[in-house]
Parts: sequence; structure tokens; C-alpha cells
Amino acid sequence: MKNRLFIFTFFLMVISCKAQVIGTLEQFEECSMRPNRDQEGCPDLDNITYVKDTNNKLNQFVGTWKGSANGKQYEIKLEKKINYKNDPSDDLSWDRIIGRILVKDTSGNIIYNSMNKPDNETFFSGFNFQRTVYVMSFVGNYDCLESGDIFIELKVNTPNEMTLFYSQDKDGLLNPAKCPNFSTFVSLLPTQKMTLIKQ
Repeated sequence: MKNRLFIFTFFLMVISCKAQVIGTLEQFEECSMRPNRDQEGCPDLDNITYVKDTNNKLNQFVGTWKGSANGKQYEIKLEKKINYKNDPSDDLSWDRIIGRILVKDTSGNIIYNSMNKPDNETFFSGFNFQRTVYVMSFVGNYDCLESGDIFIELKVNTPNEMTLFYSQDKDGLLNPAKCPNFSTFVSLLPTQKMTLIKQ
């Protein structure tokens, strides 16, 4: 009787366990470039539950990077997360980069700091590649429309140098009560390419 109960319980556990279906970053990058993606999506990738960095392309970005632009000093820490979900209820997990930023003015005063925030509160996380460029989303002061995409890429001949480009969102609802200085608000990140050096 005990053996039957054990076998039955084990059988139920096996049935209830969902097998993880692995896809690659390359597959999802290829999907994003399909000309008919907006109409048809990528049905061949619908069953994937984990998007894996099988070729370790993310590893090249991991580390601490420093640079300056427009009178600001930047320190950016990038960490690779394996099988990561932004929200535990998400069906799909990714290998991705989570970023943290420290920004100082010319006097050394801290303007922005997310270095000690938990992963899900840095609001700076990667999505996928566009050829050699890795795309990350960023939200700083959302009330002042400080959000957008960050594009990072290593320089071909100098892999300890990385370029960063920030494309600020143009859409959004501005609440002047929460961002009273919007007319003089300067973007936290430079909207021109800047170079960062690996430390």
C-alpha cells in the first residue's frame, strides 16, 4: 500500500512539473527583425519559457564602467542575471543584464544613485541585441519623462571601451506638480554617444 501511494504521488509530481522550453537570445533577435512580425508575431517561439544566453554574449558587458559627459561623472555597474524574471508571475524568463547607475556633478554631488537598489528596483534592465548593440530600458525620474532606451556596444578594437547612447521617450503624461522644473529639466543621461571605460 505504501509503495502504491509513493508511486502515485511521484506520478502526480512528474505530470505537474512543466518542462522548461529553452530558446536563445539569437532566436528572439531574429524574431524582432522579421518584416511581418507586427502582424504575425513569432509563433515558432510561443512555447519558449526561458531565453538563454547560450553564446555568453552578455558576459562582455559585465563589470563597472566609468565615463563623463556634459559635466557629469558616470559610474555604471552591469551584472548578468540567469533565468531572470522581472515579475514572478511572468511566463517567460531571460538571461539579461541588470544595471545600476551613479551620477555626480562636477563638484562630486550625487545627482542619481541606484547602486544599492534591489534588482527589480533599478529600472535599468536589458532586453536583447540588435546585432552588436545590446538594448536596455531605463526609467529615472518618470514624472519628468526621464525614461527611454539605452544602447550599449563594445568598441571592436578596444573591448575595454563601451559606447552608450540614450534615446529618451517622447511620449508620456507630464504632471507639472511632480516635475515643476520641466522647462529647465536636463536629461540624466546624455543623448549623444558617450564612451565608458571598464574599471
